[in-house]
Amino acid sequence: MRRKDLRIGDTVIVQRAGDVIPQVVGPVTSKRSGQEREFVMPHRCPACGGEVERREGEAMSYCVNPACPAQAFRSLTHFAGRAAMDIEGLGEQWAYVLVDKGLVADPADIYRLSKEQLVALERMGEKSAENLVDAIEASKQRPLSRLLFALGVRHVGSEIAETLASEFGSLDAVGAASREELEAVAAIGPKIAESVHSYFGGKRQRKMIGKLKRAGVNMEQRPAGTAEGSLTGQTFVITGTLGSMTRGGAEERLKAMGASIGSSVTMKTTCLVAGEDPGSKLQKARQYGTRIMNEEELLRLLEPAK
Repeated sequence: MRRKDLRIGDTVIVQRAGDVIPQVVGPVTSKRSGQEREFVMPHRCPACGGEVERREGEAMSYCVNPACPAQAFRSLTHFAGRAAMDIEGLGEQWAYVLVDKGLVADPADIYRLSKEQLVALERMGEKSAENLVDAIEASKQRPLSRLLFALGVRHVGSEIAETLASEFGSLDAVGAASREELEAVAAIGPKIAESVHSYFGGKRQRKMIGKLKRAGVNMEQRPAGTAEGSLTGQTFVITGTLGSMTRGGAEERLKAMGASIGSSVTMKTTCLVAGEDPGSKLQKARQYGTRIMNEEELLRLLEPAK
């Protein structure tokens, strides 16, 4: 915000970056009224008053209070999201109410909710409560990869979650893996390995996982066999915008040829496919000496898969 001189109250220019990410280009200074204010990062969390920490080498600042209600709210909305446990009816509105009323302190608590507790909430009808209870029950059977993503482990997106689930087969195995064992998996670099290892070593996280187990949430996944093909054993990362296909479409075609797909460039990355506006991954690939491929080269590579 300082680098781009963005202030509270500004009108800004937003453009699409990568496939879908909205990027703030800068302020429209001609629209300033003089009332705009510079943003200052608080030293205390606005939600709970806990200390705010900025880790060395990172841009993000975090509240370090594990009991922060704002963190509980965001953890719950992420956990129930469509890409995670897909609990229909548990959106931001009800997540806020459940946390505010003290019914949910962490995502595992939703599996203790009863229809009677939900009906007692203001504007929660009997049918809505019944549907939500059914949706929560159905979520217990989601694949392990969904659960791993839903836990909100830092640096673990849906693709990395799928990789971990396929490689280890159970949540217990992921939690018991050493940093070295995690790093040995394609697409898992030191940062992700450290984050996963630290998460499962946390007392609060272990307690929550214990509650999920007792609730009967699925924690196993049969390892999925990777397609065999000309790219078997190779790891590709795609960055930037592709003109001829979506990034997801390109990844599926690479997987069909046996390739593994990574979310970040590591020393194990075989090739970086760089579309328009590739960002920092391109620079990292150059540092590692990773092969860099443009879209035209990618299309030639994919030709046999048509």
